[in-house]
Amino acid sequence: MSIAICAPIVEPRPTGVGVYSINLINEMSRLGDGLALYTSYPEAFNLGAAQVRGIHPCTRPQRGRRGFINRILWMQSRLPLRTLRNGDSVLFSTGSEGSLLPLVPQVVTVHDLIPILFPELHPHPVEVFFFRYMLPQILRRCAAVIAVSESTKRDVIRLYGTPPHKIHVIYEGFDENLFRPCRDTAGVRQALGLDRYIHYAGNIIPHKNVARLVEAFSLIADRVPHRLVLQGRRGADYAAYLERLIAERGLEGRVLFPGYIPIEQLPQLYSGASAFVTVSLSEGFGLPPLEAMACGTPVIASNTSSLPEVVGDAGILVDPGSPQQIADAMLRVIEDEAHRDELSRRAVEQASRFSWRRAAEQTLGVLRSEARG
Repeated sequence: MSIAICAPIVEPRPTGVGVYSINLINEMSRLGDGLALYTSYPEAFNLGAAQVRGIHPCTRPQRGRRGFINRILWMQSRLPLRTLRNGDSVLFSTGSEGSLLPLVPQVVTVHDLIPILFPELHPHPVEVFFFRYMLPQILRRCAAVIAVSESTKRDVIRLYGTPPHKIHVIYEGFDENLFRPCRDTAGVRQALGLDRYIHYAGNIIPHKNVARLVEAFSLIADRVPHRLVLQGRRGADYAAYLERLIAERGLEGRVLFPGYIPIEQLPQLYSGASAFVTVSLSEGFGLPPLEAMACGTPVIASNTSSLPEVVGDAGILVDPGSPQQIADAMLRVIEDEAHRDELSRRAVEQASRFSWRRAAEQTLGVLRSEARG
C-alpha cells in the first residue's frame, strides 16, 4: 500500500500548518513504510530520498498570494494524475487544501475556518474565496476529514454540513525532546536584551487579537517592570496599526518584535517568560500555548474556540474582548508566586496529554481504513 502525502505548504521557516506537517510526517515515517511525500522542501523531513516526490518551490507559503494560487492550481491539475500514475492507495493533504477531483481516496486535515469566521479580518481575499466556495466541495469529495480539535469539527459541520461520522478529531502534539522546562534562559534573554517579560508567539495578524493584548499590557505597564514580547511574522498593515497603538499608549521601548526565532531557541524563550499569553479570537488548535505549557510557562488564553481544549484547567482562560480581564490575569500571574508555580506544574502535566506519536498512529489508522484496495 502506498500512502501519498501532500505537504507543499512546508517552507524553510515554517509556522502553524508547516510545523504540524513536519512533525506528523516524520512521526508517521517512524511507524511504517509505504509513504510517498510531495514537497518542495525535503530537507525538513526524515524520509529517504526515494520517498520524496519533488514539486516546485513556487507553491510555498512564503510566496504569499501567488504561492497559494500556485499550490491550489497544482492540486487541481498535476497532483491527481501523479497519484494515479504512481499507483497510490490514498492521498493525505496535511493542509486545509486538496483536489476537487481526486483520482484516489483523499483525506484532508482541516485546521480552522478562520477565513469564513472572520472574513473582514483576513488579509487575503483569494483565501476567503477558497474557503467559502472550493473547500466545501473538496471535503464532499473526501473519503474522510481530519480536524485538529472538537472546535474545528463543530465549525466544519455547522458551516459546510459535513456529516459528523466523516470527521475524525486528532489533536496535534509537540516535540517532547525539545520543549521542556529550561533553567538556563540567559542566552536568549541576553541576545534580545530581556530581563522580565510576557511572551506571545504566533503570526501577528488581525484575528490573533494582538491589539487587545497591547491594550491590556498598557493597563499594567506602570505596575510591573516587564516588557511585552510579540514574536512572529507580522502582516504589514496590522504591524503599522500596532505601532500606532503602542505609541498612543506610551509603550515605546516596552513592546518588542523579535521576528523569527530559531526553533531550537524557543524553549528558552518560553521558559524565561513570566507568562505566555494568547488572546486570539479563534484558533483551530493552538500549538504555541501547548509548547509554552510543555516548558512549564503559565498560560493565559482565550476562552473561545479550541483553546480551552488545549489549555484545560492548567491555565487562565479570559474573554479575548476584555483588555481589563486579560490585564488582571497577567497581573495575578506576575504578583502571585504560589499561583504562578501551581500553573507551571499543571501546565507540564496538561501538555503531556498531547503527543505526535499518538497523532501519527491515529492518522495512519484513518488513512489505512480509507485506502483503495
